[in-house]
Amino acid sequence: MRVKDVRLDEYGFAIEPKGPRPKANVGAIMLMVAGAAHIAGVFLTWYSGTGVQSLKGLDTFAGPDGVGDLPNPGLFWLVIGGLLLVLGAITYFAGRIFAVAVIAVFVAIGALFDAILGFGAVKNQRFIAEGDVGPGVIIGTVAALVAIAGAIQVLAKRRR
Repeated sequence: MRVKDVRLDEYGFAIEPKGPRPKANVGAIMLMVAGAAHIAGVFLTWYSGTGVQSLKGLDTFAGPDGVGDLPNPGLFWLVIGGLLLVLGAITYFAGRIFAVAVIAVFVAIGALFDAILGFGAVKNQRFIAEGDVGPGVIIGTVAALVAIAGAIQVLAKRRR
């Protein structure tokens, strides 16, 4: 009996082929949930108060120090949320791909900076009238943190 195509290491032991790429389903699901929550945060209230018009992510906010306008700060949230959804779906269906995991980390960090910009838009609006941060900005921030955790989980998944 003859064994075909057996590769040997420098010590004469057989080298076994690597197994399939491990799935990172938990991290992928976290990325998809975070993307959906980041998108949902755009349509929830960002700024509200008594006697003040409630504003959502696609409304026009006051500019820096209450001067000028900041139109549609939630548009970037939609883009980031969509990217997180796509990266999560690619990871879920294609397995752990290192390049996708690295891109997901950077997009998730971008989502966190984007959430900080949402808080900035609310702060600018406070120069015009007293109000509070609405649930949309808070949900978007939590979604960004979940996206970072999911991206790191996908990146940390190792082949055994």
